[in-house]
Amino acid sequence: MHATGMAPYSEQLEGYPEDVKKQYFQLSEIAQKLKAEFDGRVVFDPVDSASPQGVWLSIRHRILKTPCILIQGKKLFSKLPSYDELRAKILEALELSGHLASTQVPR
Repeated sequence: MHATGMAPYSEQLEGYPEDVKKQYFQLSEIAQKLKAEFDGRVVFDPVDSASPQGVWLSIRHRILKTPCILIQGKKLFSKLPSYDELRAKILEALELSGHLASTQVPR
């Protein structure tokens, strides 16, 4: 995965089941849109649930299914949301934290 942009294709994906590849491409599309729309204001940090950090986050946030979306340390989605659903939650979190005026990121 290239930083937070997630490369849309990798030769390593060829050996994975179709559902895993589909989910990877969905995550990749979301990551690319986040990077394009929010630039450096939002960081997309994919974590493998089998890694030590993934195990820790799973225990800490009671994550039973992946993918799971955390925003500012809070579990907001227990499944992969649409980009529009995720965008709305990100804008809400940025506004609440004072890092974004409601008109700064037009669509």
